Amino acid sequence: MTDALNPVKHPAAILAEVMDEIESARAFVARDNAFDSAQQMRVALRRLRSALTLFRPLLPADHNKALLEDARWLSAEVTRLRDLYLLWQDTLTPARVALPDNAALQALEEKVLARIDSEREALRDQLGSARVNELIDRGRDLTEQAFWRPAAQSRDKLETLCHETLDLRLSQALKHGETLKRLDNQARDSFRKSLRKLRATAEFTQLMFASKKTKAFLKQLKKLLESMMAARDASAVRERLEDLMRDMEEGSAERHIAQELIKAKEAGVGLDHKRLQKLWRATVALPPY
Repeated sequence: MTDALNPVKHPAAILAEVMDEIESARAFVARDNAFDSAQQMRVALRRLRSALTLFRPLLPADHNKALLEDARWLSAEVTRLRDLYLLWQDTLTPARVALPDNAALQALEEKVLARIDSEREALRDQLGSARVNELIDRGRDLTEQAFWRPAAQSRDKLETLCHETLDLRLSQALKHGETLKRLDNQARDSFRKSLRKLRATAEFTQLMFASKKTKAFLKQLKKLLESMMAARDASAVRERLEDLMRDMEEGSAERHIAQELIKAKEAGVGLDHKRLQKLWRATVALPPY
């Protein structure tokens, strides 16, 4: 257990920081066309979803459920734009440099840029919509301590909630981790998502109950997740290209180049299963708190 003499950060203060991040990202997306704007919003919404899931027992059920549903919806919208940026910057741009005279590749790039423009404008409209404004208002309710159940004032209950949730998240990740070498792409993606949820819980726990053990666990966990990032990006590129391919004629040059880009992106991932296993075992060897 952590030092009981140290004051604990109330969850309302954590949600205030998260809502500030969302408001900042909302303004960033509205004024900027860069990849970073969508990425910042995506990360802020992910933190909101993680906080709502962790602190669910301390919040009014209906309020939490409605806010979580809206956060998931908006996250999907933002992620689609973010992944299109990723496709253009990390896959198409290098390919165009390597093959500047390839007409099919040029046509595909034009389609992607057009889709980015349309998705970005649609997202900007959504960010000013009544639904998003309601999401912001609901989120701001959570920044008031009086909105929370009395248990949120108890250090012991908060610490127990964080540690029990950490144990649950770790158990879920363990189901995948020991068979990492045999996981297919879909299962590996599920494993990565379980690790991300584990990291979010550990980060919130560290914010409230700073611990050298949790800090070391987080450091190792982040190394593991970073080693899997290329696989996640390859999966995102595949999804966006397959979406674009629905409007392409079968056997067309554009469709062929899109398929080749998917293959090249996935071939370039180069997951080192032994290294992943080593990082995973090093992670679970550490106590999370």
